[in-house]
Amino acid sequence: VSKEAAAAARKIAKQALHDRLEEIGMSDSEHEVYTEFLSPINNDISSLRAMLKSVDRQNDNSRELDWLKGQSDGEIDESRLVEGVAGEKYIYKKRGLVGTSQKGIIRRPQRLRFVMDCSGSMYRFNGYDQRQQRCLEAAALVMESLDGMASRFDYSMVGHSGDSKCFELVPFGKPPANEMERLRVLQTMVAHSQFCMSGDNTLGAIQMAITDVKEGYSSDVDYDDAEDCIVVAVSDANLERYGISPRHLELAMAVDSVSATTRAYCVFIASFGTEADDICKRMPLGRAFSCNSTNELPKIVKNILVSEIGQG
Repeated sequence: VSKEAAAAARKIAKQALHDRLEEIGMSDSEHEVYTEFLSPINNDISSLRAMLKSVDRQNDNSRELDWLKGQSDGEIDESRLVEGVAGEKYIYKKRGLVGTSQKGIIRRPQRLRFVMDCSGSMYRFNGYDQRQQRCLEAAALVMESLDGMASRFDYSMVGHSGDSKCFELVPFGKPPANEMERLRVLQTMVAHSQFCMSGDNTLGAIQMAITDVKEGYSSDVDYDDAEDCIVVAVSDANLERYGISPRHLELAMAVDSVSATTRAYCVFIASFGTEADDICKRMPLGRAFSCNSTNELPKIVKNILVSEIGQG
């Protein structure tokens, strides 16, 4: 490629990015901030997207090689060239195993609810152990990985704090459409934790999520035949201060036992002393996780989703 051609390509790409940012109401500085924020978890996003796209929800054991699109590396997908010029990352395709008879078929979008801790302690102690940073990374991982998959997965995201056990961040059926909308979700989480009152609504938030995640199915759907629903709560382990024991948490999460198709999980992203580990040891196996470093959380969230969706 000649220097002139390379320079022309750079100019076109720069203009395309400018047009894209203008279209979604995102400034250059906001785009830079968001891109930099995603940098540590880009590999996790690509990995989770690939796994979600390749999951066969009909448990068809017959597999064959086919093109897996929307990848972060591999061969350039010619149908995504315009998106590539505009700065889109997932414009590649690669060969992979997929089901042959019912590739990617889902009877109805699978419902997921993510319950994010936006309490004051998240903001106050972020400088101590980066707990808010991990919570924001989990939110970004979810939004980026599920982008463009509305026909397969219907997710919502809510926050909880001392002020509220449920305030909406992402409603069911209306996922953030672009980078600016996803950045606004993260900004809302930070702002709420900065100005909310002290207190803890972890139990109420989980119970409400288990109930809400089932709403929206038509009344003629038998829940035993419906797609399984998943609730994932992300919280710091600041529970003992408010008189919340592991048993209280277990009972709140056990509400999901009324329907075998709903399962709840709790991920603790911070702890004073060994509180998070102690809680996890007293919870049913595989339902609570302790995350002690920033790079662990995306992997925990990814493993929950992939294992649960793979069971359906």
